[in-house]
Amino acid sequence: MMKIGTRSLIRIVLNIVFTGMLLLSAVDNNAGRYPLLLVLLYNVLLFVPAWVTNFLLFPKLRRDKNIGSFFALITALLLIFSFILGQYLNWFQQQFHLTDISYITGLGIVSSAPDALEAYQLYFDVFPGILIIMACMAIGYAVQELILKIRKEKEISNEHAVAELQLLKSQISPHFLFNVLNSLYALALEKSEETPDVILKLSDILRYSLYEAQEKEVPVEDEIRILNTYMGIERLRIPESATVSFQYIGTGGTSKIAPMLLLPLVENAFKHGTDSTVGSSYIEAHLCCDADLLTFTCSNSFKESPAKEVGGIGIQNIRKRLQLLYPQRHKLEIEKHDKAFTVTLELKL
Repeated sequence: MMKIGTRSLIRIVLNIVFTGMLLLSAVDNNAGRYPLLLVLLYNVLLFVPAWVTNFLLFPKLRRDKNIGSFFALITALLLIFSFILGQYLNWFQQQFHLTDISYITGLGIVSSAPDALEAYQLYFDVFPGILIIMACMAIGYAVQELILKIRKEKEISNEHAVAELQLLKSQISPHFLFNVLNSLYALALEKSEETPDVILKLSDILRYSLYEAQEKEVPVEDEIRILNTYMGIERLRIPESATVSFQYIGTGGTSKIAPMLLLPLVENAFKHGTDSTVGSSYIEAHLCCDADLLTFTCSNSFKESPAKEVGGIGIQNIRKRLQLLYPQRHKLEIEKHDKAFTVTLELKL
């Protein structure tokens, strides 16, 4: 069974509507003066060149890109049907003494033949009607193609956005895993009794990144839990002089956020806030959330290092994900002053 494509289906519907309107107009103009079937036949023949153009010649032009052949076929089509309809009109006039073409069609526009071709006036009478219908349907075809093109481009853009998001997620997990495994390795060398607890916490984070992170959004409370779990692992490897705090308010509601969005900010803080400083260091995170706005701030001490760029892949991924997931609905600010690095993220939920 032959399937009808979206383009053809829309085109068929539009042609039926347009044809029906002109046929009704012809019936109304006729008002019973002439045989109805003969009147309808004349109007249907007016549409044939436009149908051939829309369903055969335009698709051929789009496929072959041969403009010369297209215009040659259009010209031949106009001449052939001008002759056919002129003959039909001549016969109609002889049989029923037609005095005005507008009595049998809603397109009663006529053109005057040159003096040398006055004997062929009937052919000039039918030409404007054929041309008007072809022009109207050509405009409809162009508008339809434009709408379908815009829709297709939007679908492609959405597919690219989804693919890029998946890629960014796949970049987050290995980066995060690399940092945590370093911590776990250090504990294993020390034969620390806390190693099993770290493995359990790591298992919880990996489960979250494999399953919950595949969702478009998760409750804010889930993100807080995973941040606490990650901080619990990192606390085991940082110097005793380092201080870590995480405060959060207004998180008991139903607000949701894209998964694994805040963790790279905390990873970055631990990477530069405890590894690149001497003496006491700190990491301070604050999260405030209500029904409309989430604000997350993460500050850490750091020491300027020409070999490292503060931020790295985590911050880059955050920027890209924010552009895709929260366009015009986010603000990410990064400040460095007095050996302190602060990241502030605002999301309109």
